[in-house]
Amino acid sequence: MIATLEPAATPAANRILQVAVIEDDPTLRLFLKKLISKPGGQLAFAGAWESAEAAAKPLLETRPDVVVVDLELPHMCGMDLIRHLSPRMPATAFVVLTIHNDSQRVFAALRAGASGYLLKSSKPSEIIAGILQASAGGAPLSQEIALLLIQSFQNPAKTVRKRMPGLTPRECQILEMLAEGMVPKEVSDKLGISYATVRDYLKSVYAKLHVRSRTEAVIKYLDQTK
Repeated sequence: MIATLEPAATPAANRILQVAVIEDDPTLRLFLKKLISKPGGQLAFAGAWESAEAAAKPLLETRPDVVVVDLELPHMCGMDLIRHLSPRMPATAFVVLTIHNDSQRVFAALRAGASGYLLKSSKPSEIIAGILQASAGGAPLSQEIALLLIQSFQNPAKTVRKRMPGLTPRECQILEMLAEGMVPKEVSDKLGISYATVRDYLKSVYAKLHVRSRTEAVIKYLDQTK
């Protein structure tokens, strides 16, 4: 079941929507192509790419109605692509299709410019419905994501409790997430910043703490913030 944050109009009759896909899994990419190209529907397949870098130029040239984007892509992540292209393509709706179902990542994607957030576990009919809703101005969300957002508003957000003298709040936040077992790529996705930005923060942390590795930084951080 797909929820939407706002009412959406039905696409105009006989209006065929151009839909592009950015997905690095070849099996899922082919599935989405077949789903979008299904005869008799309101959607037309506008192309698919396995990376954000390969998709950026053709998307700016063709400007499809909807772009379905995975978050986990090689090199540039889907979040960064949306943040980069959505201001330059105001008539295009970007719909995230991912396995990740945590509220921080959802908020980050919506802030980046995504029109909707669907899980890969969604039924084919739900994916089609989400694409149509996004193209009509709605904000489609998988039911699980809608419930997650409601819970995030009802429950106070967890804050980073540990602070280390000499480090900025963001540097402490990143170290806290690494201490919880995350890797830098997961940190970048969860915070809605690029992997390169996370690496820059870590370089600064290494210099401030006089360490050479992520493990050393985390150990020193935990030791000094008990």
